[in-house]
Amino acid sequence: MFLALNQQWTHVYALVVAVAIQTTSISIGMGQGFSAVLLPQLENSDLHVDTEDASWIASLGVISTPIGALASGLLAETIGRKWTIESTAIPFLLGWILMAVAQGKLWLYCGRFVTGFAIGMAATCYVYLAEISRPSERGMIAALGPVCVSLGVLMVYSMGYFLDWHIACVVCAAMAAFSMFVIHFAPETPPYLASKGQYHKAQEVLVLLRGNADEAEKEMTQVLQSVNKTKKMTWQEYVGQVKDPAVWKPFLILIVFFICQEGSGIYVIVYYANDLFQNIGPVLDSSVESIIVGTVRLVVSAIGAACIQRFGRRTLAIFASIGMGLSMAGASAYVYAYGHLAQADRPFNYFPFVCVVVHVVMSMMGMLQLPWLMIGELFPLKVRGVMSGIVSSLAYLFIFAIVKVYPNLMAWFQLWGMLAFFSVTSACTVVFVFFFLPETQGSSLIEIENSFRNNVKSKENPDPVYILRI
Repeated sequence: MFLALNQQWTHVYALVVAVAIQTTSISIGMGQGFSAVLLPQLENSDLHVDTEDASWIASLGVISTPIGALASGLLAETIGRKWTIESTAIPFLLGWILMAVAQGKLWLYCGRFVTGFAIGMAATCYVYLAEISRPSERGMIAALGPVCVSLGVLMVYSMGYFLDWHIACVVCAAMAAFSMFVIHFAPETPPYLASKGQYHKAQEVLVLLRGNADEAEKEMTQVLQSVNKTKKMTWQEYVGQVKDPAVWKPFLILIVFFICQEGSGIYVIVYYANDLFQNIGPVLDSSVESIIVGTVRLVVSAIGAACIQRFGRRTLAIFASIGMGLSMAGASAYVYAYGHLAQADRPFNYFPFVCVVVHVVMSMMGMLQLPWLMIGELFPLKVRGVMSGIVSSLAYLFIFAIVKVYPNLMAWFQLWGMLAFFSVTSACTVVFVFFFLPETQGSSLIEIENSFRNNVKSKENPDPVYILRI
């Protein structure tokens, strides 16, 4: 009975640690959603923001994110996963303070740039959570990230409706300070400790997280197998790891997965929520519609976390992509047919809004979470920190590209064309996932690493990565 209670306590402890780490994700959501509430308020201010200014304010929150992601990869290997995540609060604080005291557009530009850098640094969260989690719990714990991001987006949408944006910045800064405080008490990950020769400390943390000495010892053996492959490598040998199938295969898979994610319109809706609802024809006040969508994101992200625990990665990615593609196809067809009419003259004028909500619901069932979650799963320990930073950096570069060019694409292709593009990309995602995305649910990190080298498909989890065997 005591053992059962002890194991139950360790489950709670691991969850508390995960939640503490994911408070950083709340700040990420606030940063991502802030432009959607800032831009409408600036239209009625003395700053005279035009379309070009608006695109820069939105995209500067992303352009520096790749730099932050690269920095996080290097820091994760030098000062550790925990300290990298904790230090993320520093640029968050600086960025929000710069915007809170802003008297001109330059201050806003600087604040958005700095908070974007902080968002990139937070990429280490997924590596941290993958390294402290049991294989059976890894998906659910990592999926807490999108839940917390959605909470941050909803919070900032709501603050934008009720508060002046200067005050909203102060609240966001307070959230960053709180995150820094609670993360200070989290442990470092056992794989990182072991990679630095702190074997006894790594064992202690594993026992604390697992509540079972035998389970911790078995997992420590697997950790040491990975550590032994990383020891005594020169810089040239480290760079040469790119030739390892366990490195280049996950890299290619994740890059394409992120391109599919960005092309499906997920982040366009986050960064341009109010503008998008104005373009498709608002049923309610566009700010209220943004809050509704933010609430839906939060609720469905929690459901998505449970689904990731229950269903395979491939199943969820295909299901989500099909739903996203159909919803955008419906919205595109409607706008093409009735977009030239006045809002009051359109039949079922709420239909495009419903399509956007369905798109958000389906994205939160898998496509938003999975690429980020799998960064922490696919790479071997010897390059996990650096490669997670590189892939996250490229992913944020893709986000910046779509956010920056969205206003121009809208002018070129019109609204129905953009929605059709999102739909086609979602259809392509289904094909990519079916043929190339490996299944990682329930597999340990060392098993995933070996699967890329051994060219062996698991009987329980068919692995389509064999198609990349060239």
